[in-house]
Amino acid sequence: MQVTEQMKQDLAHDGAIVVRGLFPPERIQRMREAFDHGISNPSPQHGYAFKGTPDEHFNDYGNPANRDVHIATIKALALDEFVASLWDSEHVWFKGEEIFIKKGGRAGRSPWHQDNSYSPVSGPQMLNIWVSFERLPRKNALEIVRGSHLGTQYNGTSYEDANDPTRPLWINTDWPDLPDIEAERARDPASWDVLSWDLDVGDALVFHSGTLHGGAPVTPDCPDRHTLVYRFFGDKLFYRPLPTGGCNYPYDISKLNDPSLTPGEPFRAAWCTQLR
Repeated sequence: MQVTEQMKQDLAHDGAIVVRGLFPPERIQRMREAFDHGISNPSPQHGYAFKGTPDEHFNDYGNPANRDVHIATIKALALDEFVASLWDSEHVWFKGEEIFIKKGGRAGRSPWHQDNSYSPVSGPQMLNIWVSFERLPRKNALEIVRGSHLGTQYNGTSYEDANDPTRPLWINTDWPDLPDIEAERARDPASWDVLSWDLDVGDALVFHSGTLHGGAPVTPDCPDRHTLVYRFFGDKLFYRPLPTGGCNYPYDISKLNDPSLTPGEPFRAAWCTQLR
């Protein structure tokens, strides 16, 4: 896939692009094999978000036991070269994978959030490649608030209450709580500048991990969604500690903070894999 200047500019300014046909049939098959391996070999922390509610869905992420499989997939598809070209970055690291399954036409929206509410990082060079193995109409695809990676750092969502998607992740922080974007859009559809696209099999959403993003529900006319996400970062990513003092989460993710790093220092973590 040739990276154009327009793609670079749109990613930097809007925080998200859609890359049509990034994965033609033989490439999407390789991605599906990596996805299926992750499902067959889940991590200890795998589970179901909003368990016991109509929005319950499978989620797993960052399984160290499967890392070699994902790195081999990335290398075989030259995704590290693609990402480096988007940033003009000399180096690229693989942060980890995430796997989602929503099925049966009943799981609703994933809450709006920013990934760096859960990771001690900030900077322009971090992105997700988000791929689903089904065709998704726009109403069933992920949504991104245009340019939100350049704005406010919000508190995260706790993922504990399907009825309150803004319930704070961090108990003690000066980060403002997430706005209730869906309630505001219901009152005024133009209240947020939201990007979304119809996605064919083989298309990829590529977006800055710090954008506000959420959605991708399943519905009776689009009942199943299997999604694989790869996360990367480049030279221009910096250490920014997470809040301390407790969080509403299955475990205290402030333990991801690294006291050996100074805030603003280039982020390098032993659990991330340098690809180039």
